[in-house]
Amino acid sequence: MDKSGQNIDVLIPVIAGTLLVTVLIVFITYFVILYRKKQQDFEWEREQFKQALLKTEIEIREQTLSNISRELHDNLGQIASLIKINLSMISKEIEEEDQNKVNESLELLKGLIKDIKSLSVSLKGENLQRFGLVKMIENDTDRLKKLGYFNVTLSNLDLLPELKPEIEIFLYRMSQEIFNNIIQHADASEAGLEVQKNNKKCKLIFTDNGQGFDTSTNKLGSGLINLSERCKMIGADIEINSQPNAGTQINITLN
Repeated sequence: MDKSGQNIDVLIPVIAGTLLVTVLIVFITYFVILYRKKQQDFEWEREQFKQALLKTEIEIREQTLSNISRELHDNLGQIASLIKINLSMISKEIEEEDQNKVNESLELLKGLIKDIKSLSVSLKGENLQRFGLVKMIENDTDRLKKLGYFNVTLSNLDLLPELKPEIEIFLYRMSQEIFNNIIQHADASEAGLEVQKNNKKCKLIFTDNGQGFDTSTNKLGSGLINLSERCKMIGADIEINSQPNAGTQINITLN
C-alpha cells in the first residue's frame, strides 16, 4: 500500500472519531439546554404557584378581618351607643352622687365607641387602599398612644416607595403584629418606626425600649415566626436584634 493510502486509512478513523465527538457534544449541549429550560419552566411555575397561594391567603385573611371589622362596627359599636343613650336618659332622674358615676360611665363609653370605630377601620382591608399604608400606620400608632400603651415615634415614612397592594397589606399587618407584640411582651414605654432607603433598598426599622430577650437561647414566639414567614412570602429579609433589658429592634428590608 502506498503512502497516500496509509494516510487515508489514518484519516478515516480520525474523522469518524471527530464526528462522533461532535455529535456527542451536540447531544450533550442539547440536553443541557433542554434541562435548563425545564428547570426555568419549573421555577417559573413554582413562582406562579407561590404568588397564587399568596394572593389566596391574603384574600382569605382580609375577608376574615373585614368580617370582624363589620361585627365590631355593626354590633359592638351599636350596643355601646345604645348603652350611652340609655345612660343619658336616666341621668336626669338620679341623685347627684350617682349622676357623677353616670357621667363618668358616659365618658368611658364615648372613648369605647371611638376606639371600636378606630379598631374597625384598622381591621378593614379596604381602608388600606382608601387611606394608604402611611396613614393607616399613623392612625394605629395614634390610637396606641391615646390608649396609653406607649409613646410611638415615626420617622421618614414618606420614604416608603409605591408598592403592590398585596405587599402593602402584608407590611401593614406585620406592623400591627410587631406593635401588638410590644404591647403583650415588651413592657415598653417607647417604641418607634423609622424608614431608611439606600441602594434602591427600603428598610423598616421597628424599635422598643422594653425588656427584650436573648435571641441566642430563646425560641421565637408565634408572632415572630409569623413575621418571618410573611417576609419570605413577599421576598423581604428580616433581622431581629434583642438583648435582655436592652429592648428589641426588628429590621424588615424590601428587596
